[in-house]
Amino acid sequence: MEASITLKSIAKKYRGKAVLADLSFGVEKGSTFVIVGENGAGKSTLLKILVGLIEKDAGMAYIHGKDITNRGDEIRSITGYMPQISNLDDDLTILEQLIIYGQLHGLSEQQAKDSAYYWADVLDFKNLLREYPSHLSFGHQRKICFARAIVHNPEVILLDEPTTGLDPRSRAKIWSTMDKLLEKKTILFTTQNFSEAERYAERIAILHHGNIKMNGTLDKLIETTHGLARYRISFETEPPEDLLIELKEYPKVIRPNINGFELEFYAHKRREFFTVLRIAMKYQMEDIDTTLCRLHDLFVGITDGGLE
Repeated sequence: MEASITLKSIAKKYRGKAVLADLSFGVEKGSTFVIVGENGAGKSTLLKILVGLIEKDAGMAYIHGKDITNRGDEIRSITGYMPQISNLDDDLTILEQLIIYGQLHGLSEQQAKDSAYYWADVLDFKNLLREYPSHLSFGHQRKICFARAIVHNPEVILLDEPTTGLDPRSRAKIWSTMDKLLEKKTILFTTQNFSEAERYAERIAILHHGNIKMNGTLDKLIETTHGLARYRISFETEPPEDLLIELKEYPKVIRPNINGFELEFYAHKRREFFTVLRIAMKYQMEDIDTTLCRLHDLFVGITDGGLE
């Protein structure tokens, strides 16, 4: 498959600290790719480099084969960007800034106006086009930032935590828009919402300490756990710390942890669960739960360690 976005050994430092270190990966044309990572992992920095808001310190990056360093104008015309923090201009109405943004990205004034009305209708803010951003709710501002990113019909869409802080209806509206109306676009987004990453991305990358630690389809990533499962046992009262001390004698019981009335741990074999269950029966158990590892567990294993 043809690559739409290609990064080779990208590096960036802030105040002497490496935010991105030798970062290399590609995003296939027409695919949806997500980057998950902790706060400060470098997700926003990476997107800002791709759209030219900040400069990389080293490495090469290409969008549709064009070097972002010397083909900035061409890249901006085919790229849409939604920042993590809403940055709408309080001195312009919503309609005015959507038109201006469209014109800056190659549309005529009439084309930009038509597109603004179209997306306002799709995203349910047509009645707000004459309003100023300061008069609008957070949810409306985020939907308008999304509309601004796609008003010029870009081929590549970069979204920095697009649904964080939104109510379920607004989140659903943005995702349904991408599902139904933005087919065949290349979409690269960041998020800390694991269920959204699993549901909407064809490929998932986990960014940690400035580099990609995992990159692949959800099924392929889960295969790397070799059947690792997460177990939870809940109790009627908070179990004592002695329970954790006793579990240390069983090295195949991975990352046992007590949180309130609940014991959580991981194991590759179900017999380890039965071992823990026998120990836990000395206390007042209330319920048990088991699930195969998902993206959240992979993320915890990488960022906190201990899911070997």
